[in-house]
Amino acid sequence: MTETSTATRDRELAAIRLQVEGERARLEIELAHLKGEQAGGSGSEAPFHEHPTDHAGEMEEHERLLAIRENLEQMLTQCQDALDRLDRGDYGICRSCGKDIDIERLKALPYATKCIPCKEQRRD
Repeated sequence: MTETSTATRDRELAAIRLQVEGERARLEIELAHLKGEQAGGSGSEAPFHEHPTDHAGEMEEHERLLAIRENLEQMLTQCQDALDRLDRGDYGICRSCGKDIDIERLKALPYATKCIPCKEQRRD
């Protein structure tokens, strides 16, 4: 890589860092809000004489919120992993072949850990 292209890539990686930090902050806010919604539920169990189907809607909502929470936590983990790789200096390097991941791929998918050829070949 030339000095100019290295400097350009460094600027682009700095912009990606800001993007990922912003995404991490957004996810943390969403998770806090979601945890507040879950904590705000009645928390009481149904009396023994009520039929479980009487609470099917509540159970469905609880499962939906749980799935959303798990997805947000996974995304947050991906953000933190990307930031850790940026800090270590190995961000943007394919975990399979060791080559640089195309900067356009990183801009579109900042959590990418593999270059497109390795991802398409499903190399681990």
